[in-house]
Amino acid sequence: MKVLILSDLHSNIHALEAIWARENGSDQIYCVGDLVDYGPYPKETLDWVRTHDVQSVQGNHDAWVSKLYRDTMALDNLPSEDRTWAEHNVSLLDESDITFLEQLPVTLTFSADGFSYALTHIYDKYREIKSLQQYEEFRQDRFSGADYKRLLLGHTHRQAIRHLSDDLLWMNPGSCSYRRPDDMDQTAHYATITDGTLSLGRVSYDHSVLFHVTQELKLNEREHKHQWAWGPRDTPS
Repeated sequence: MKVLILSDLHSNIHALEAIWARENGSDQIYCVGDLVDYGPYPKETLDWVRTHDVQSVQGNHDAWVSKLYRDTMALDNLPSEDRTWAEHNVSLLDESDITFLEQLPVTLTFSADGFSYALTHIYDKYREIKSLQQYEEFRQDRFSGADYKRLLLGHTHRQAIRHLSDDLLWMNPGSCSYRRPDDMDQTAHYATITDGTLSLGRVSYDHSVLFHVTQELKLNEREHKHQWAWGPRDTPS
């Protein structure tokens, strides 16, 4: 069995389609959250997720967009420059899209090829699990002690597989959409699990349409992620 693991799609249908062009033989698809926000194609991304029966948990940006759709004052605690993308995405989504985002679970578990997996978007902001004690405490707190050996996380936009013991590990597939400012790579990141074997993947794709579409949007300077994520980029912004 081949399972495709995605995370942090961030309304980037071009990256998603590039990954699928390479991994379309996958039997199942799971996503570790953040389907929307910080990208120009929320509707297309959600349509793709539903069409391909992707099983996903809810990310913090999914929750933010949903709350903003319901209440225009919901994100007033955030600086205005952190809300512009969310406001843009909200303007393109309808009731069915928001209901879909609201109904995404915070955690998921599944089994494949004799291994047990658990998914949730965030561990602790941008920190990593570095010890068995942290792993066990998180398992008890977030998953009520559910028995799993492999934890799948998102949020940090950094690919990693970390073994904490012979049979316990956590994996972050990285972001399908964009890197963090100190990471110069511009490929779409993902992971696969093939007959129990974990692999991290990256695929290049054409950023030009994404870059030009984003240039045309009325965003605050800090929100112009395309300046370093999708366009010419010699140094981090």
